[in-house]
Amino acid sequence: MSPWPQNSMKWFYGLFGLCSIFFSNILAAQLDYKGKIIDGKSGHPIPYVNVGIVEKGIGTVSDEEGMFHLEFNPDLYASSDVVLFSSLGYEKLEIPISDLKFVYNEYPILKLNPSILELNEVVVTDKKGEFVQKSAGYKNTGEPVYGYWKDNIALGGELASHIRVAKGLRQLKSFGFEVWENVSDSVLLRINIYDIGSFGLPGNNLNESGLNMLHTIKENDMFAHIDLMPYSIFVRDDFIVSVELLQVYGKKEPRMALAGVSFGNGSFRRYASQDKWEKVSDKSLAFFLETAHFVPVKEAERIRKREKRRKERLPIISGFVIENGRMVPNVTVRNLRTKEWTTTNENGRYTLHARPTDRLIFTKKGYFNASWRVKRRLTLNVKLKSKYSSLP
Repeated sequence: MSPWPQNSMKWFYGLFGLCSIFFSNILAAQLDYKGKIIDGKSGHPIPYVNVGIVEKGIGTVSDEEGMFHLEFNPDLYASSDVVLFSSLGYEKLEIPISDLKFVYNEYPILKLNPSILELNEVVVTDKKGEFVQKSAGYKNTGEPVYGYWKDNIALGGELASHIRVAKGLRQLKSFGFEVWENVSDSVLLRINIYDIGSFGLPGNNLNESGLNMLHTIKENDMFAHIDLMPYSIFVRDDFIVSVELLQVYGKKEPRMALAGVSFGNGSFRRYASQDKWEKVSDKSLAFFLETAHFVPVKEAERIRKREKRRKERLPIISGFVIENGRMVPNVTVRNLRTKEWTTTNENGRYTLHARPTDRLIFTKKGYFNASWRVKRRLTLNVKLKSKYSSLP
């Protein structure tokens, strides 16, 4: 990993650096508002609830056991200000700051009631069509553009980008992005999908499954890939994708850089849970998605034929991944330029589209990463070294 960028990527410097700034006199008067959030029906703790003072930059997220700490000075806020509790699948709870109870040796219980499940709108049509695979979003192809979290980011802080797509019914199948740096032992993120709200900012959360879309980034992870199929998310127009910080593990302050692009339809941030959104750039984070787009039958046929011809023209490289003479299955092989990826089969074999100038990276949990330039090879066999093998 190269040193932390200083000058070459200035456009995001300070834009996506989410940090909380406190003055010493405010710190001295801060109180710890804490509690444990449970399901009002089952009594079970609710993890990862967004807790914060609405649009004031003071917020956090409950932990795996539903417990939270929110430190602030209540004297700095009006009696009309409220602390908002919200979570997928539950009704929102608002408590005026004047009604908050600050205790020291216990965690008061707060109950959230499950929301009433509303059936999605059912559209009946006689139009014949099919779902075809379509990519959406943006992929970094080597340009020095990034967005990052840095310093004392509050839990619940989000980075988001506008994804432009053709109109029509579309299911979101998977979501991915590149991690250029992560100094923490691991970071737990939540993926959120929003419609376009007022002034082009993120609006309503489109995840109606009631399930959190969670993903853990470990220190040496270079890519994130999240399967969205279990959440049944459909869109009909442009949408916004965000990554939200839920937990940081280890003693190091969080600092994570995500790949970006110098074009796109705009990026947004909010510093903490329940904070207001703000647009920070016309550029975008390199968020990319695989989708299934519903189109007329004839158009679907044309798309499939065009995609088949495109792939037939692309050069292919193949080979085996080996460790001590043994073929290694389930190794992820990625083309860093195209972002196309595959995994080795049970015999350790892979096949991938790649040009001579492309670079492939081979990754698997428990092994050191390997990176190779394709050059003019038709076959590339790669040796991986286990992290647990004894040193010579």
